[in-house]
Amino acid sequence: MLRIGKRAVLVFTVVSLVGFSTATYLHLRFLAVREPVVCRKVSVAEAKAMIESNPSLLIVDVSSQAEYEQAHLKGAVNIPLSDLSSRIGELDRNSAILVYCQGGGRSAHACSDLVERGFTKVYNMDGGIIAWVSSGYPVVIGSSALSISTYEFTI
Repeated sequence: MLRIGKRAVLVFTVVSLVGFSTATYLHLRFLAVREPVVCRKVSVAEAKAMIESNPSLLIVDVSSQAEYEQAHLKGAVNIPLSDLSSRIGELDRNSAILVYCQGGGRSAHACSDLVERGFTKVYNMDGGIIAWVSSGYPVVIGSSALSISTYEFTI
């Protein structure tokens, strides 16, 4: 029969606890260091470059239906912010998604919602379609693309 002294049991217990607490500390430390997923804000110039360089980029307009019909980016899908939670299944969590609205406020909210639901490649176009048009970039009105320089939005 193996005899283990009290001192050996105490040493084993202390070493086990130190090892466990060290492992726990390191695990929690590395969890805290990992950067959280955030929605990245991009300028309209960056958004345009993304659209031109990534044909699989999903462009989501979270404006109302009426605003979408007034002007939207070519290839954009309209999912009004009020419908986003019920239509989230239409979006691929692994795809890069560019989100915009008319001025940038609703798209920032939509981006936060997407990140909270596990989307990791989410970009918010700063300034919305108003900034896009102000930069002289083309939009779609109805079913035709239009290069706009004097187009005005009703806000």
